Amino acid sequence: MRPFTTTVAALLSVATCAHAKGLSIYDDSNTYVYRGCYNETTDQEDSSGVRALDGGITEVREDEMTVELCLEICGDGGTEYRFAGLQWARECWCASTLAGIAEKVDDEECDMACEGDEEFACGGNLKLSVYETGETGETGENAAEGLRTVASLGLASVLLLHVI
Repeated sequence: MRPFTTTVAALLSVATCAHAKGLSIYDDSNTYVYRGCYNETTDQEDSSGVRALDGGITEVREDEMTVELCLEICGDGGTEYRFAGLQWARECWCASTLAGIAEKVDDEECDMACEGDEEFACGGNLKLSVYETGETGETGENAAEGLRTVASLGLASVLLLHVI
């Protein structure tokens, strides 16, 4: 292969892999609104081991967890928790508050697909896909957008388009 062809083939391969990992953000709830991907706080120096979503309930549903299921868990029963978060593709965390030291990170860091529905993002490694009750606020554009793609084609696709 010529060097130019090899470069284009390599870029296509990287772009395809990045696109294949694309996950959607669930945005079909009448109660909860997606607020973003947040870091878990247990390993932060000033956290004293407290979780980002602490003081509520946790449910693990191996091979079953979906965003919709988690939002039902957090909004059902005697307590409707203000925050719902998904982590590790199978964990649902419900709490009344989000720790002040939890920081919003890029949505692409919530890169694990839900074990019960691989189309949607369910957190990541020490990352939470966080939903909050109420009207759209700082992320109000989500209501109009419907599903958003988390992982973009990335730099490889930009370079590829530039080469072509």
